[in-house]
Formats: sequence, C-alpha cells, structure tokens
Amino acid sequence: MIVILIDAILIVGLGTVLFSGLMSTARAFALFTAAVIITGRIPFNDALDRLTTPAILAVTSLVIIASALARLPGLSRAVFGRAGRGPRLTLARFLGSAALASSVIPNTAVVAALLGPAARRPDVSPHLLLLPLSYMALAGGMLTPFGTSASLMVTGEAARLGVDLSVFDFALPGATVALVVFAALVLAAPIVLKERKAPEADTSGIFHIEARIEEGSALINQSVAAASLRKLHSFYLAEIIRDKRVIRPVHPAFVLNPGDRLILVGDVSHFDELHGINGLTLDAAPKRQNTEEFFHAVISGQSLLDGKTLREADFRARFNASVMAVRRGEERLSGKLGDIRLRTGDVLILSAGPDFGSRDNVRPNLHILDIESPGQTPMPTRTAWALGLSFVTFLGVALTQVIPFHHAALALAALVVGLNWTSAREVRRNFPFDLVIILWGAVLLSLLITQSGAAAAAAAFIAALTGNLPPYAALAMIFFFAWAMTELFSNASAALTALPVALATASQLGLPPEAFALATAFGASASFFMPFGYQTHLMVMTPGRYRLSDFLGLGGIVFVAYATGTLTVLTFLYL
Repeated sequence: MIVILIDAILIVGLGTVLFSGLMSTARAFALFTAAVIITGRIPFNDALDRLTTPAILAVTSLVIIASALARLPGLSRAVFGRAGRGPRLTLARFLGSAALASSVIPNTAVVAALLGPAARRPDVSPHLLLLPLSYMALAGGMLTPFGTSASLMVTGEAARLGVDLSVFDFALPGATVALVVFAALVLAAPIVLKERKAPEADTSGIFHIEARIEEGSALINQSVAAASLRKLHSFYLAEIIRDKRVIRPVHPAFVLNPGDRLILVGDVSHFDELHGINGLTLDAAPKRQNTEEFFHAVISGQSLLDGKTLREADFRARFNASVMAVRRGEERLSGKLGDIRLRTGDVLILSAGPDFGSRDNVRPNLHILDIESPGQTPMPTRTAWALGLSFVTFLGVALTQVIPFHHAALALAALVVGLNWTSAREVRRNFPFDLVIILWGAVLLSLLITQSGAAAAAAAFIAALTGNLPPYAALAMIFFFAWAMTELFSNASAALTALPVALATASQLGLPPEAFALATAFGASASFFMPFGYQTHLMVMTPGRYRLSDFLGLGGIVFVAYATGTLTVLTFLYL
C-alpha cells in the first residue's frame, strides 16, 4: 500500500508541477528522477542504464550532426528556388523541403535553420511561411522512426518491451500524414493567414522600449506634456518607473525627475523620433549609425536566456550588444527591460558591437533574422561535399538497417567532430543537456507507470469502454490520449507516458501492438493548437506576428487532416 502511495505521489506530483509551470520541464524531470532513485522505486543501477538507452544516444548524436549540417551553403536557394513563383508555389516548395529535412534532422534544428531565410524573403510574407513551417516540420518528422525524439523513444522502448518497429512501419503512415498536412497547409494557409490590412492592426514593428532621464537632462522638472511626450507620432508613453513604483497611466501633468525610466511602446522603424528628443537617453551603446543596422533576434528554445532577465543573463557583457526593445506576440510587456523575464520566441532589437556577427555564442542562443549564419564561418566546398556524402551514406545505412540506427548516428557524430566539421566548442554549446534530462526522466516515468500497475489499470478502463466497439475505437482513444499528454509533457515525454498504456490495451484486446505503439508516436506529435504546445511554435510566433486565433484556425484544420490520415492508415494496415 505504501509503495502504491509513493508511486501515486511521484507521478501526480510531476504532472502537477509541469501543469502549473512552477519550474522548467528539465528541472521538474531532474527532481522526479532524483526522487525515484532516492525512494528506491527504481534502483540506481537500473536508472543509470536507462540514461544510455539507444534512443537517447541517437537523439544526442543527431543534434551534433545537425549543427554541422546547418553550415552547408545554399540553404535559402535550395528551399525557395527563384523569386516570383507566387505565394502558393513558394509555400509548397518551402514546405516540401522542410518535410524532407525534418524526416532525418531534429525538427527544432530545421525550423531554426529556415527561420531567418523565411523572415528575409522579399516576395512572400513571413506571416504566410513560418507557422506552416512549424506544422510541416512536425508532420515531416513522422516519415521515419528517427524524425522526432518522440518516435525515436517509442521505437527504442517498444523494442525493449518486445515490439519491433522498423522504417517501413513508419513509411506509409508517415507519408500519408505528411501529404495530407502538406495539402492542408498549401490550400488553407493563404486563406487563414491573410495579412491584416488595417494599418492600426499591424503590430509587426511594435516593441516595448526603455528610455531614461539622466542627471543634467533638459527634461528634468518638465511635465510629460511640456516635454512633448504626449505628442509622439510613432510611440506612446505607456508607463514611468520611479524607484520601485510603476506609474500607469501617465498623466500629462506628471513631472519628470532624474532617474525616471520611461517605457514607450511603438514602431521601431521610426526610432529616430526618440533619438531626436533632447534630454532623453536611450540605451544605445555600442552606438549604431542608423536603425537599418539594428539586429532582430529570436530567443531560441535551448537559449540560456529563457526564463532569465537581461540583468541575470549579463546580456551586454555576454554578447557585446544592448537590448533596445522586446516584443512578445500580441502581449503588452510592463516594467524595466532589465526586469522582464525572457521567454523562447521573444524578439529582441539589438544594438550590437562590431564583433557581434562573429561571436560563436550567438547562434545557440539567438536566431538572427537580418543576417545569414551569425558567428559561423562558411563551410569550404570540399568539406561541404564530404559532409553531404557522409550524411547520404548514413541515411542509406539507417534506412536499410544494416547496423542499428544509434550506432550509425554515433559514428557520424564522431566523424563530424573528429574531422572538425563542427568544432568541439560548438558541440558543447549545442549539446542538449536539458533534452537528455527530460528523456531520461521520461523513460523512468514510463517504467514507473508500468511497474506501479497504472498502465494496466488505464488499459482495463479503455478496454471496458471499447470492448463492444470496432477495434479502431481503442486505437483512436490511445491516439487522443497521447495527444492530450502533449499539453502536459513534451512530445517525447507524452509518448513514453502513453506507450505502456497503449501496449497493455493492445494486449488486453488481443490487437496488434505495433498499431498501438505507432498511434502513440503519432498522437504525441500532434501538437498544433497552442503556441506553447511545442518549442518551434514559440520560435515562430513573434517573427510571424501570429495570434492565438491563427493557431486555433490553421492548427484545427491541420489536426483534423493529421488525425484522420493517421487513424485511417493504421486501421487499414493493422486492424
């Protein structure tokens, strides 16, 4: 009885912490892993063995390989082709390239690599390209068992439990899903993601900007109205911070004092209007000569900035750049720039020093929209060919399963580092420590769910509900259960949570376990509705100027196509 209570506390506690958002997913799983080992529910040696499962080794190897592939030249030309093709043709080529790349490269890396080229595309709006890119990367990842971390983890854990899934098991369902999602996006995205034409509704350049009243300023002892801060054309004064007080709204008669921090919201393309106010100090060191040289940067999913303030991250010293403004979707930010807790997907406007573009710590933390591959030297042609041929060989070996996939991935990762196709420093900066912790914790969670009897109980409940229904009803329940788990966990964690329930359900109903394992993998990657449902959605939200209604509208269409395609093919093949 005590053992059951401990298991319940561990599982429910983890779910509660993740759902509440009290701490990051990686930290929550780290504490869960420690608790499982300390309570003795999983012996230390067994837990350590799970850290080196083939799936986790394969995921980390693919991240290293992706860091080298990102240096290959001609990316923009390959995914877009020539200009002037028209929005739908451009979108179709772009999404097709993204799907193929995502089938063999982690989808976060694919979106990160294509984010800048899509944002700089002159003939097609990023609003049309970026959200479809995030959706297509998810669907394209289902073409192979190693296209997403969820598929890799399901394949590895299912094999450990005696259910073997091959490349061919994923091929037809994955191709169907990729095609129906591709068709849905090409047909629906230009309609659902129409640009908002009203000028007042266009917030693409609206940012949260901070200015100061320094000692000796000509604005000291002047009222807001007398200082003409109520008559700005492209900005409005949202609030003033004096000591620890936030004055909001700001009355025209409010008198300015030294040390006041003014929070303005407006269009940064008219930044010169603020520079022209005598006595108003903007944080513009190191200086730039014109606003066209400011960098627009998106905080990456693995960035050390996520969850920190600029002050905590020591941003200026770390990157030799000053943050001039911050934007987060349609949300109005409040408070000092230095006190805003940054999140994945936030767009920063940076005034940077001359070495900013060559710093090697920029790319792992920030996706720069204005320039190609900051901090990254171009790969020589001979090296690019060697890397390309090595990667094609790796794909051939992986797809034919001549040797285990994780062996092939480890070998190519070792070759990439050994031949200096990516530097050891780059590997250290890009190594997915958080992802490894999450995957390790998720494997232990799956094991705990199985040995506690929770999987068998859930399977008995599903079997009782669907026992008198056609077999595809139980399959659909597992798919939707895995999908629901993605709103609580990451997709890999959701897959490993649902997998023991799926296999127990198949066993109790006497149905093919392969179908239920695949339904778990596909369901866990069906996160299309919410911007916070998947890391790449957050990455594209602000650069693409998306609202929740965009995710619900286009995501709803994509989800219906994805779920219908998955369940139809799995039913046809296995039931």
